[in-house]
Amino acid sequence: MRRGVAPHLLLCLLAIGCGRKGPVRPPEFAQPAPIEKLEATNEAEDVLLTWPRPDRYADNSRMTDLGEFRVERAGGGEPEFVTIALLPVTDRERFRQIKRFRFVDRGAVLGESYRYRVVSATVDGYASAPSNVVEIVRAVPTPAPTATPTASAKGKENR
Repeated sequence: MRRGVAPHLLLCLLAIGCGRKGPVRPPEFAQPAPIEKLEATNEAEDVLLTWPRPDRYADNSRMTDLGEFRVERAGGGEPEFVTIALLPVTDRERFRQIKRFRFVDRGAVLGESYRYRVVSATVDGYASAPSNVVEIVRAVPTPAPTATPTASAKGKENR
């Protein structure tokens, strides 16, 4: 009888000492929360997209394994969203991580209307829902007006 107890005891010790230490999470909680503040701006020769770094999973716990972004575009003759860029995240181990990401779409044609969205993914491949959709018509931005000096009424006295 003693002989049968040792393997069971060893199995119990291995089960306790190995594996994940926290509670098991369903896969839908392991995906990043969607990006909510995607912005698009016309630049002189392209469209600039910017968004904040996602730092939470769908269950609102802190995310530390952000792996990449998939930038998608629709419009300009494409009715459906098409992936136009995969951007790897390479600063996971750095003390100061990037807080705001950017992507420049150099393929946008003047006068065309485009819709953009971004999907983030973990290093394990869990993808978020798409971000908010931004729409922009590709145009050359007008320069900001410059201040011109005006003559002042100083020096004139009331008589």
